Amino acid sequence: MRKKLTVLSAVGFALLLIISACGDAPDSDSSSSDPQSESDTAALEMPEIDHWLAITDSIGVEMGDSNFVFGQIAGVQFLPDGNIAIADMLKTRVSVYTRGGEFVSTVGHDGSGPGEFLMLSTFAVRDDGSFMIPDAMGGKLNFYDPDYVFTDAMTGFFPTPPIMISPVVGGFVGLKPEFEQTEEEMNIGMGIYLWTDSAAHEMEYERNMILFDMNDLGASVKTMVFFDTDKNDNVITTPYSTEHFVITSRSLDGDQIWQIEEDYPRIKKTEEEIVEERELIRSRMAATGTPPDMVDSFQLEDYKTFIALIEVDNLNRLWVLMGFYDTPVYRVYDCETGDFLFTAALRTDEAHENVVPSINSYGVTGFNPQTETWPRAYIITPEDEDLFLAE
Repeated sequence: MRKKLTVLSAVGFALLLIISACGDAPDSDSSSSDPQSESDTAALEMPEIDHWLAITDSIGVEMGDSNFVFGQIAGVQFLPDGNIAIADMLKTRVSVYTRGGEFVSTVGHDGSGPGEFLMLSTFAVRDDGSFMIPDAMGGKLNFYDPDYVFTDAMTGFFPTPPIMISPVVGGFVGLKPEFEQTEEEMNIGMGIYLWTDSAAHEMEYERNMILFDMNDLGASVKTMVFFDTDKNDNVITTPYSTEHFVITSRSLDGDQIWQIEEDYPRIKKTEEEIVEERELIRSRMAATGTPPDMVDSFQLEDYKTFIALIEVDNLNRLWVLMGFYDTPVYRVYDCETGDFLFTAALRTDEAHENVVPSINSYGVTGFNPQTETWPRAYIITPEDEDLFLAE
């Protein structure tokens, strides 16, 4: 059974950081989930797959050289030079390896000083090979040159810097936790914004806020927005939703370019899926220092999200990871027009059924967020060798 780690990890970070910023939250009554309709579907038949991806290699060992022993992988992706970067949440470091698996260097490390970070949530790389690494707990965004040397930091974010980022010309687009408090209530949520040269954002693309309820922390998942930027620096977004399939492309100025809407039945999770997903998110929240009472009160939706992730490849195609299936299944669209192109999926076996793929302009990687052996990063290649080659 495949888990939607990206959204759950992001929410765990957001909740921890917001509580840290504002102190104790106001009490409120617990809320119940929406009633299930008689038309709910228990499963969705696997679609016909046009292109298959396969796991071909891995980086990571159970014991031995500490450069290859990971604590908890938070992200992995190919770099412009063909190397691979791996973010380790527990060891608070980003490590770089060759495609053949040789250790190259680290980018930053644990600490509160210049170029260091206290809480690692993600990283991003520009086309020139320079890194951007948010320090979620330190309240800053660190910048490193293509040689992995720290160059600068952006500070002044409240309550936290963006926890997911995508570079664009002249700045970056990011997903940022939000917090508003009055004498009567507290609201939390997520926003997608454009930043250029300071912590004050230049443009707002999406912003979802809800009333904060300590008895229903799982409701905060509903404020999540998945996003990526395409080769033209357009911003593509889709809300976390168990009811609607909607994807929107906008220019950096915020003008809508196209929108995709498709109809699917709601898919109810099995009891086993709910239990295993709850344990996954609670373990991730506990790993980031979330207070135990918050961890215990986190409840999940009864239904699967329509879209689990969106990513843009080197040919300016949008890969939409569907949330319905037990294996990673994609619907792929043209970023220029929004037209559907083809389906794709990752071949998995029992040992790799929870692998989370990561697609960017330089290749496909992945990792297993709940491995029963030891953490490792995977190299993924298409069975069709021409799939990522320009015509």
